[in-house]
Amino acid sequence: MGKQKKYYPFVSVCTPTFNRRPFIENMFQCFRNQNYPKDRVEWIIVDDGTDKIGDLIAKSKIPQIKYFTLPEKVPLGTKRNFMHKHAKGTIIVYMDDDDYYPPDRISHAVERLESNKDALCAGSSEIYIYFKTLNRMVQCGPYGPKHATAGTFAFRAELLKQTQYEDHAALAEERAFLKDYTVPFVQLDPMKTILVFSHEHNTFDKRKMLENPHPDFLKDSPKTVNDFIKNKNEEGIKDFFMNQIDKLLENYEAGSPKMKPDVLEQIKKIEAERAEMLRKAEEQQRAMGGNQIILQKDGEQPQVLTAQDAVNIMQQQQQYIGELQKQHAEKDKRIKDLESMILQLQTQIIQRNKQNNQVSPVSPPPAEILVKDGTDVINIAPQDLNELPKSIPLLTVEAD
Repeated sequence: MGKQKKYYPFVSVCTPTFNRRPFIENMFQCFRNQNYPKDRVEWIIVDDGTDKIGDLIAKSKIPQIKYFTLPEKVPLGTKRNFMHKHAKGTIIVYMDDDDYYPPDRISHAVERLESNKDALCAGSSEIYIYFKTLNRMVQCGPYGPKHATAGTFAFRAELLKQTQYEDHAALAEERAFLKDYTVPFVQLDPMKTILVFSHEHNTFDKRKMLENPHPDFLKDSPKTVNDFIKNKNEEGIKDFFMNQIDKLLENYEAGSPKMKPDVLEQIKKIEAERAEMLRKAEEQQRAMGGNQIILQKDGEQPQVLTAQDAVNIMQQQQQYIGELQKQHAEKDKRIKDLESMILQLQTQIIQRNKQNNQVSPVSPPPAEILVKDGTDVINIAPQDLNELPKSIPLLTVEAD
């Protein structure tokens, strides 16, 4: 019998894009390098930019691409929902247009979902951002077991029966899609998922993250770009990010963040909400007489917190409490299911014992030993075997 052929789920890679022409050839190469079988992949690209990339797609000759254009700019949430409607795969994998994705991006995500059947979504709560102008590799997260950024998502198509993106969401769209981080989730290896490069056309200037970093969730990493981009056939990709991109973006006005007023407006709104939370925290601190907020962890030196630190910690604790409540509810349900199973088994055992008691026991026939001496066969009880005269030449002893 021949070796059973491995089954590969059909995958829909989804990429939203808006005026990212300088990145597109590099994006093509990341896709070409994927080690997942290409005959089990489709690549859906949705373009709502003013500088459409249809010409580059035609030149790429990548047969897996299904290219859709929208006549005007729409929020990212709307664009992601549009991609989902056209996806045919049983698993959907995100690949953004301006990040590096390693060759096992698709295969690793599929393997993690296939080996964790209860999980509907996969992603990485821990990601790395390289700030080239600062020569710094920064680790972000992990934030929680069911948290991840959208650029790392891979999920089963059946998840779309339960959730979708908010159509108006222009960024930070993950929380609503993951139903406040309650969707059954499995974490991915960040080294096999993504490397983010900070650049001048980032919609959100990632350098702002470094202004008030929380030590538990944002810290320098000893990892290097070479730890991520390490294959010989990826030298061109590495050169693009390390040496070419700045000049290309400098001469590409269409990709400037100011071309995304909806995103900039939402960033302002989020920053205003955070500022309001900070203001309230500072008021509470003044009401307490201006006392410092001290964080004391077992075995560590006391840490003086700013109001922003306190807000960050409270947000993380609220998320963590929500996770624990969800896990508690799931375990309660599991316990009730097991108790029901035990009760059913006990009932079956009682019924079976009653049936057995109604049947008269049948005694087994007495054991006999057949002793062959020549052509004669003598029936002897086992307990009398030692009483046989030694003069009888026994050939065999058998159990009847």
